[in-house]
Amino acid sequence: MKKTPHRILCWDDRFIETSENVRIQAHSPEKKNIALTCDHEWEGVHNGYASVLRVGETYRLYYRADSFRHRIDKASTPGRAVICMAESRDGGITFRAPNIGKYEYNGTKNNNIVFSREKAIDNFSVFYDTNPDCPMEEKFKALSEINYGNDNGGTKLIYFSSEDGYDFKERYALDVQGTFDTYNVVLWDENTKQYFLYYRAFHTKEGEDRLSWRGARPDWIRDIRVATSKDFRNWEAHGRISFEEDQEEYQLYTNQITKYFRTDDTFIGFPVRYYDRAEEKRNFHFMPLGDRHENITAVFGREGTAVTDCVIMTSNDGFRFNRRDEAFMTPGVEARDNWWYGNCYLAYGLAETESETEGAPNEISFYVGENYRIKNVNFRRYTIRMDGFFSWFAPYRGGDVLTKPMTVDGDALRLNFATSALGGINVTLCDKDGNELDGYRSYTMFGNSIDRPVEFEKSVGDLIGQQVRLKISMRDAHLYSFCFLDGR
Repeated sequence: MKKTPHRILCWDDRFIETSENVRIQAHSPEKKNIALTCDHEWEGVHNGYASVLRVGETYRLYYRADSFRHRIDKASTPGRAVICMAESRDGGITFRAPNIGKYEYNGTKNNNIVFSREKAIDNFSVFYDTNPDCPMEEKFKALSEINYGNDNGGTKLIYFSSEDGYDFKERYALDVQGTFDTYNVVLWDENTKQYFLYYRAFHTKEGEDRLSWRGARPDWIRDIRVATSKDFRNWEAHGRISFEEDQEEYQLYTNQITKYFRTDDTFIGFPVRYYDRAEEKRNFHFMPLGDRHENITAVFGREGTAVTDCVIMTSNDGFRFNRRDEAFMTPGVEARDNWWYGNCYLAYGLAETESETEGAPNEISFYVGENYRIKNVNFRRYTIRMDGFFSWFAPYRGGDVLTKPMTVDGDALRLNFATSALGGINVTLCDKDGNELDGYRSYTMFGNSIDRPVEFEKSVGDLIGQQVRLKISMRDAHLYSFCFLDGR
């Protein structure tokens, strides 16, 4: 298997020793096509909590479908949700619902349902296990909260497995405590040879943990917990993931934490944050569905005055995260079906997809449900450039960065960067003390490339194993990432 390169992502300042006139800039995704239209009778306004998985050369999208609950201003009807699967035959651009024929719905098995049960389903998160020692019959893993009505405030996190992703069998309850009433996710970390589990619990404003629903109060804060395991059966709970000291606390509804596939040491998450704006509710009279707002609030209470968006957070160890408080995704310009509770819920996982522009490099795609509780939820595709969530940016007047020492582990230096027509980037390799190395000053590079080799008078291969610093001069330019690659 091809080794994932150690790519330096320009997402924070941990690799920067000194800088002048350079800032870290966040980037927004581009809205693309409807990837999956959910118009079957077993689907509805509560579709959501989705996972996107790469299986061989195809992508699969697993999601909860719920036709029993009605629109946002009508009461819910008792019933049960089902878990469905759609597949992509065009590399993640669009998905279609195959006829799986496993579960009966309204007298026929002609549907794409892969899981159903008598107990209600709120969440059922599906993952493909990349642990090389994982038994084949457990390559597809799923986690689901089940309410048993007593122990731990009534909830347990149940593990299901499948060999083919179509036939899931219940295994056991994970020995962790939490409320689990969200999309709980798990991943395999090849670096530390262990599983990471991220799940929901609460704490009070005073910082006291609340791991069950007993005595629940509206002012409890929803948080993200982490546990690890070497074998998926014995788990060590580590408590809440941490952020910068004194960073504002707010309600985090999901976490969507995964390993970033372009490098070997980065975790990335897209938590949905929730905020009840009841005190500013006059806004809703001028916003989408304003004419129905009173009915909505009467039926759903706080969910009639709450709004949701999505932020982004990254980590290098899976425990401490750098969370940006500026939104990565908002509900967008006011339309008929947005700015209500349930916007900006990303499907779990990222896909590498072809660009719509001929000859352009591949992009990162992710998928977001639209129309939650308003009409049938469809999944829309969004894209961002490779490594393009953040960049080091210098304006037209120019800026400079000197990196911390790093080991040369390849015979070529390659950049992911973009400049204006008048902008540019220069790179000079220095020794570990910051002294410029003779023969290692590049010419000025301009353009927009995710993988441009940097040319020097001397070979980078002559420096393999040595510690160097990069002196980077930029003008009206973004630097998204760089890495030493062995091209021999």
